[in-house]
Amino acid sequence: MRTALLVCGAVICCCAVLAWHPGGAHARVGALDGTERKVVRLVNRIRASHGLRRLRVSAGLARAASDHTVDILRADYFSHSSSDGTPMPTRVRRYTGAHWVGETIAVASRGRGLARLVVRMWMASPGHRAVLLAPAGRRIGVGTARGMLGGARRAVITADLASAH
Repeated sequence: MRTALLVCGAVICCCAVLAWHPGGAHARVGALDGTERKVVRLVNRIRASHGLRRLRVSAGLARAASDHTVDILRADYFSHSSSDGTPMPTRVRRYTGAHWVGETIAVASRGRGLARLVVRMWMASPGHRAVLLAPAGRRIGVGTARGMLGGARRAVITADLASAH
């Protein structure tokens, strides 16, 4: 499987869906870059084809995703928990008061076509697919960054999803 991932762009995906306890909200402003906007468009196109409502971009979730992506590269690790051990639901709920939160993360060795590659891989994985197609999802934030991870240059992408509140 490792060889297949390297051949397909060395994408390693991981996801988690955890829910049901709201946390504090932070109102932060974050603008999505081109790759992040493309991820949102692709996910919304897929959701629409499954009869699900489109996700609205949330500045708070974009900041949560971006901050986590930067933390992954800075601390040279790959996990849904923060480098300080904070669990994903607690971390994401610092940015939103949502009851339901979910996250997908990926690492790729290539940057070109990153959005399409990552969304395709997430949709091929039952766990990732469940997060992206969760009916509870109403909002999304995406963060991407490039840097050294595990001794190699990588692109890291995080998508955080949440219910309305």
